[in-house]
Amino acid sequence: MKIVSADKLERGLAYGEACFETFRVIHGEIFAWDAHCQRLATGLAEFGITLSDADSERLRDASLKQAEQVGSDVLVRVTVSGGSAEWGLANVSEAPVAYIQVVSAPVRQKMAILMMRNWPFPLKAKPAKFTSDYAETLRVLKGSKNLDLLFEQDQKLIATATANLLIYRGGHWWTPLAERGVLPGVIRGHLIKAGLVHEAECPVSWVSDCEAMALCNSGIFIRPVAAVSEIKKIAVDHPALGELTGALAGNAGVPKELM
Repeated sequence: MKIVSADKLERGLAYGEACFETFRVIHGEIFAWDAHCQRLATGLAEFGITLSDADSERLRDASLKQAEQVGSDVLVRVTVSGGSAEWGLANVSEAPVAYIQVVSAPVRQKMAILMMRNWPFPLKAKPAKFTSDYAETLRVLKGSKNLDLLFEQDQKLIATATANLLIYRGGHWWTPLAERGVLPGVIRGHLIKAGLVHEAECPVSWVSDCEAMALCNSGIFIRPVAAVSEIKKIAVDHPALGELTGALAGNAGVPKELM
């Protein structure tokens, strides 16, 4: 354990007063930047922090500049917090602070094999990526590095630790309702807007009779699911998976391997 003496603390660390966005930058392009920026602004507004159009443009330019220094296909995390301040909730810092972290994009992940896990906390709306929400996920993980966990509560599917869930059955793609504590993912939102994916209450029983399943987020885009615990083995070559990748293909910032 590293011990640090400090006269001020980052409010994001002290109180969870922070939101973040994660996305790929591929050859200087970001897929659906406006959607990421809007979700970030929505989350920060709940802390009373305003993200102006000028701030958004600066964040985009800074992300692209740092991404260029690392590679042509990278993963970027932008975190905006309340900044540093003296002791106390009411002692707000002068200005929020943005942190940009860039790493090389991960090697394309193989199909996912998910383990079913109960979500033990009360469900709540997640309009943005609040850092405090991910503290709950860490409490569920308890130090485990396995993120391929499919969470459920009251026999209703929610999402995995880092991705939205897509289920194909009855000739349609479905995704759990946002009211089930589901983050409104950018890729998920794009597929819903395209009319390809529909929100619904997704019971656990759907795992047993689905024809295909996939995960989606702005780092992996689309990742087929091959199995869920001991419940179901799932085809990873189902034609419906091509519908998902086809809805993303041709857009700036989308990896070529999806096309």
